Amino acid sequence: MKKIILQLIIVLFFILLKVEGVYSSSPMNYYNITTFEGLPSNTVNAIKKDASGFIWIGTKVGLCRFDGCEVKTYPLLSEDDIWSIEELDSDTLLLGTVSGLKYFSRKTNVTVKLDIPSAIVKSIRKIADSQFLVGTEAGLYFINNHTPRQIFLETGLSPCNHITSIICEDKNIYWFSTADGLGRIDIRTMQPEIYRMPEEISNSNFFICLTRMGNHIYLGSFNKGIFSFDMSGKKFAKVNGFEHNLIMTIDGQDNQLFVGTNGQGLKVLSLEDGSIEVISHKEKARNSISSNTITAFLYDNGIRWIGTQFGGISYTPRIGAKFSYYSKNDFYSTDYRVRSFYMFPNGDKLIGTRTGLFFICEKTGEIRSYSLEKNFSNLRSDIVVFINRIQDKILIGTYGGGVHVFDEKTWSLRDFSHEELFLYGCILNIVDDAKGNLWFASQSGLYQSTPEGHVLKKYDTMNSVLTTNAILCLCVDSMNRLWVGSKFGLFLLDIATGKMRADCFSVPIKAEIKYIMEDLRKDMWVCTDNGLYKIGKDLVVHEHFTTDNLLPDNQVPCILEDSHGIYWIATQKEIVRYNPIEEQHYTYQRQDGLSGLEFNNSVFVSNDSIIWWANEGGLVYTTTGNINTERRIVSTPIITSYAISNIEYDFPYMDMSEGIELPSSENTLRFKFSNMDYALPYANFYEYKLEGYDKEWLKQTGINEVSYKDLPGGHYVFKLRVPGGEKQMQTVDIYVRKSYTFMAGILLMVLIISILVIYFCYRIWKLKKRMTDERMILSKVQERGKDKKAALPEMKVNGILDNLLSYLEHEKPYLNPKLSIGDVAAKLDCTETELSQLLNNHMNVNFSNFINVYRVNEIKKRLNQENLSKYTLKALSEQCGFSSKATFYRVFKNVTGMTPLEYCKKQNLVIKEN
Repeated sequence: MKKIILQLIIVLFFILLKVEGVYSSSPMNYYNITTFEGLPSNTVNAIKKDASGFIWIGTKVGLCRFDGCEVKTYPLLSEDDIWSIEELDSDTLLLGTVSGLKYFSRKTNVTVKLDIPSAIVKSIRKIADSQFLVGTEAGLYFINNHTPRQIFLETGLSPCNHITSIICEDKNIYWFSTADGLGRIDIRTMQPEIYRMPEEISNSNFFICLTRMGNHIYLGSFNKGIFSFDMSGKKFAKVNGFEHNLIMTIDGQDNQLFVGTNGQGLKVLSLEDGSIEVISHKEKARNSISSNTITAFLYDNGIRWIGTQFGGISYTPRIGAKFSYYSKNDFYSTDYRVRSFYMFPNGDKLIGTRTGLFFICEKTGEIRSYSLEKNFSNLRSDIVVFINRIQDKILIGTYGGGVHVFDEKTWSLRDFSHEELFLYGCILNIVDDAKGNLWFASQSGLYQSTPEGHVLKKYDTMNSVLTTNAILCLCVDSMNRLWVGSKFGLFLLDIATGKMRADCFSVPIKAEIKYIMEDLRKDMWVCTDNGLYKIGKDLVVHEHFTTDNLLPDNQVPCILEDSHGIYWIATQKEIVRYNPIEEQHYTYQRQDGLSGLEFNNSVFVSNDSIIWWANEGGLVYTTTGNINTERRIVSTPIITSYAISNIEYDFPYMDMSEGIELPSSENTLRFKFSNMDYALPYANFYEYKLEGYDKEWLKQTGINEVSYKDLPGGHYVFKLRVPGGEKQMQTVDIYVRKSYTFMAGILLMVLIISILVIYFCYRIWKLKKRMTDERMILSKVQERGKDKKAALPEMKVNGILDNLLSYLEHEKPYLNPKLSIGDVAAKLDCTETELSQLLNNHMNVNFSNFINVYRVNEIKKRLNQENLSKYTLKALSEQCGFSSKATFYRVFKNVTGMTPLEYCKKQNLVIKEN
């Protein structure tokens, strides 16, 4: 009998599980938006998606808008506690707040309050462009063209006048939940009806929220769970699985009921089999919802938007992350900086971090940690930099704590050897050779030991070609050669002969070596801080990959080749998937799920399909078979806003028929845009071009804005599209007014330049005319002199000449810039005519040229005698009788055949010109 009763109990138990199956599982990843991302408050009361695709969020301290990239707040509403949002028309949002109902214009960002009795507006439901229903704590209102009309329920003082939520059945019938029953109203007659549950179902009719699924309305109660209402039979029924739950919000989509609770997370009830999925917040989980108190919910084309009381808003991005971070029960790798990793064949894991070692048993979920703080662990250093199976031992290398052996049966650590290196050394890498000997990369050199830990040989800067004792990585290739990576270059050791070389490679590699791998083709791949090298068996460097041809960063910590011949290259913060056969590569970044923190030089592949990386942000993994390298199909991006001199406008709500006009004084313009598909915020990518300014299309990934500063006056067209999307793009005309002040300045400058050009042309013409006149006068004088040549006696000529030469030599009258032929004739007691005839007829030179020769010779003399640092050429010329720079240069060149500067340069003289 007892056996039969026991079997019945078991059967009943499984029946209950079938009917009321509750499981805590969250296969979806949630992305959280909080005050850190721009929300005005982490208390979210309302979520609404408008016709343009924006998500509007009502919070405790104001309204904000999310476009998939960023949160925009509206300071004008910063004091409003917003409980409900409804879209009335292409411009107006209706906001239900603690202080009443407000109209909000998205074009002007202006609010207008509707004059109804002050009460919390908990629900708004649109009927037509100018009509809507408003549910408040003090009654139900019908609004028509800004004119409110209260609809009294029962006596008007009944608790059922406290309206908590409103839904629409059709264009005339509306249902609403109240503090005392379920209400129905036909707006054609304005006659309301109230339905209440009988006592045998519940003693409370206080409903918080409601939703409709088919012919049933589901109501969330204050603290009695959920009830259904048959719209045809007008009967209530209890929904199992939500007893004693305080229901905050409810929504029905895809034959599922989404129930937001106070403290128990989001519960998803399947209306097909009655199972309940619980989506709850986990303190350290990377992708869980942000709070268990759910205050608002919106289901939109597969995306769940969850508003919470304390954690902002959580949503499921349309495109999930390609990379994940390992966690198990209460262990979250994102809490640690992971340096090394090893996975056992049964899936158990050893994770080395900067704060100790962790062992995770996948079967039992047990987690054991080892650190300096725990004496039983035997770990001498918390920095675990190496873990791998070498021969029959799991060896663990630490920074400053030597080498340990992990016992798989007892989950304990023991010393590898009692030699000092293995007790206190910094062991960065361990490999074994063909003979079974072990090789250790350490901060104090390269060591060879027996499998038992007896050191056989040490290589360092004192006994080898090593240029540093800091050995970072090792690799034994298929030819039993040991590749040695150091802080300052790559070396090759012939294990058989013990000879080490660095000059054997076709190209010397002197960068810091971080990782070395031999691929299936027997080529060696060397990761450095200067890119990635591919070296053949003949030691010829065949490839050098850098930021110029493949990599997003030249820091390459590690590389792995999968079973399909694909190379996975970890750079500082990104991962590159490289197919050498097709010569194609794809770079995974933050938009693919990476944390943006640095990778370490540890990579591991399990089951030929899952790759694991040690990262400063946790243990990263991905599945090679499922990862998608193709760019996803995205919708056409739209301009979400534009700003002129820091004044921002919401683009979708503005009239763009005449484009954007910028005054000349405010010609700085900024656009913001989004794909509006609500993938991860970093996953948006665009092409844009300002026609008339940009020469070609510009690409942008993860950044949703572009600015143009100091645009010249004119007409431009801003174009935005998906990369390569020729057919679909958004365009907007931009007109920048030309500055009249600027144009006037240009005209003034042109006028001044024109006047200067005319002035200098006139001066040059005048100078040429004067020179022409001088030549004509000189010619006439020379002709007259020829006629009078015989008139001056020879004795007279010799006397005047001797006196002239003596006078010029001793008294140097030529230093006087105003010296005239009359002055000299007076000193020589002769007439000007006699002196002129002497110079013209007997010396074939006029007075001016004759004097200038003396002046030039005086300058040459002074150039070779004076301290030239005290003078300039101009000053010397003035001291020697020249009245202008132009005359000085012309005469000097006529006399010497070169300019003054050319003369000084030839004589190695250094003097300033002016």
